[in-house]
Formats: sequence, structure tokens, C-alpha cells
Amino acid sequence: MSELLEGTFAHREATQKREKKGGRMPAPRSGAAPAALPCLNSNNSIHSPLKTLPKAAQRTAYALTENVKIMAAKWGVERLGFLTLTFRDHVTDIKEAQKRFNSLRSNVLAERYDVSIAVVERMNSARIHFHLLVVLPADIRTGFDFEGVSKNDYRSANKTLRDEWAFWRKTAPLYGFGRTELLPVKSTAEGVAKYVGKYIAKHLEKRRDDDKGARLVRYSVAARHVSQNFAWVTPGAKLWRERVGEITHALGSDDMTIIKAKWGDRWAYNAREQICTADIYQWREFILHLATTEGGTVHRKALRDHGELTGVSWLSSDDMDTRGAGPLFANDLDFPFNPF
Repeated sequence: MSELLEGTFAHREATQKREKKGGRMPAPRSGAAPAALPCLNSNNSIHSPLKTLPKAAQRTAYALTENVKIMAAKWGVERLGFLTLTFRDHVTDIKEAQKRFNSLRSNVLAERYDVSIAVVERMNSARIHFHLLVVLPADIRTGFDFEGVSKNDYRSANKTLRDEWAFWRKTAPLYGFGRTELLPVKSTAEGVAKYVGKYIAKHLEKRRDDDKGARLVRYSVAARHVSQNFAWVTPGAKLWRERVGEITHALGSDDMTIIKAKWGDRWAYNAREQICTADIYQWREFILHLATTEGGTVHRKALRDHGELTGVSWLSSDDMDTRGAGPLFANDLDFPFNPF
């Protein structure tokens, strides 16, 4: 492991269980920076191995790395703990793994850690385990001897960390987990963000057919700042958004749901390629045709080169009929281009 220390759990140490305290949310650092946006596909924090992933997984990985960086900036790297949970038996079924983890999450993790991010990984043996980044109530890194711990010398671990070890030794077996590790983060905020993001790629490399649709990342409420529901800022994405907006206006609406109502749930899947590849003349003809038949409006850019309409911001279908747009569609039944 290049950036984080993967040591063994301190089973030999006699420790004292950490007492539960009310209001456990640790105070954040002041001046924590928000995520860097916009999300530029060509220049973001996902390093090259993750750029080979499917687009949806790339967005998940990007959101994960940004949320980890925010987490480290807000709470402090020295208060982050890297927790690995491995099942006691050889669990390979993703649904069974998620069922057990959700039980632990609901009954233990949500109560013990106000801020946490969990990532699932399938190992080479097909066995599933979980990696979590959690915020501890105090510094667990300062004074921690990473080299000593790698040689099974745990004397440098402070009380907060030892209490966590004691807690997990007792709690993990109750939920079917075996080997469990909790260690400070050795790397920088940027380093740990990239490292945690790698688990998405590692899982997808080894995923099976029954893994499809399984959630790769889970956030506590306080840990989610960047959503994976976004579109990359690229020329193609810009063109798509622009043209979909023109369709909604041509249909007489500002809401994309009108497209779904008219052309079905899979409209984007069925029409995306034609919408994005249509040349400007095909597209202008289509939008004008749609607006005149549906009673919507057309942006002036779609009307350029079609008469004396270049100075108009938005036109209704009635405006177009009286200003020369109508004759373009003398034969509606033989209209040459329709992406739907």
C-alpha cells in the first residue's frame, strides 16, 4: 500500500471501552473549502485509471474524491480514521453483503460516527468487504508511529484510537464481521481522496453480473457535499443541454417532463445520438417544425438564416406564422428529420 498504512488490528492491547457522549459531532475546522466546480471531464481529480470507467462510475468516483477532500479539509486529516470491515465468513453475494452492512450501519455506524463514507470492494477471491473513512472525536494521528505499528508495536496509539479498537473487537463479531482495522490516515487529503476513489475501479474490475445496480458508495448526511448527479462540462454536454432546452420551449414548456410525456421514458436513450449529431440546418428545421405544430416558442439562434428574425429573442408560433416561418413546412407529412 503506497499511500495509506495497512497494519494489523491491536488485538493484544488491553484497552478500555470508549464512553458514549451526547453531541458527538466533532467541531469542524474553520475555513474549509468547497469542492472545485465546474466538473471538467478533461481536467479533474480522477486520475487516469478511473477515466476508463463507465460515465456513471466516473461521476461516482469524482463525487467521492471531492467529498473526501472536503471531509479532510473540514474536520482535519488527523481526525480521520480508515476503517476496513471484513466478513467473518466468505461472503461473495452482494445482496447478502449489503444486508449485513446495512444492519451494522443502522445500529452502530450511524450512532457512533456522525460523518462517514463507505465504499464496497470485491477482492480477487470474489470476497466482499467494506472500506470506510470516518471522523473521530479527537486527533488520532499526531504521535502515531506508522513504522512501529507496521512491526506490531502499538505503543504510540493514543487513548481515542485504543478505545475504538476495543469497541470494534467487541462489536464486529455481533454483525458477522471478522478481521477489522481502524488506523489513522498517513497520506494528505488529496492522497487519501485518490486512494479511496480507487476502490470503485477495483470493484468494477472484479464485479459480477449480480453486482449490477449495487450501490458503490454510501454517505452519512454530513459527509455528502458533492452529488454524483451532474453532467460534465464538455462541448458535447453543453450542446445536449442547449438542444433539449430548445425542444422543451418548442413544446411550449420550461419543464423536461413534457418530453417524457410526449416520447416516453427512454426518449433520451433513443434520441440522444441524433440530437447531438444533427447538423445546424437539420436542427433549425426540426425546432421550427416542432414549434409551429405544438404551439411553442423558438430561440432566435434556431431561426438564424430563416428570414428577418435574427433580432428576435423568443418567438411564439403565431409570430413565426406571420413572419415567414410557416412556408418552410409546406409538406409536414414528409418532414426529413425527427430524432424521435
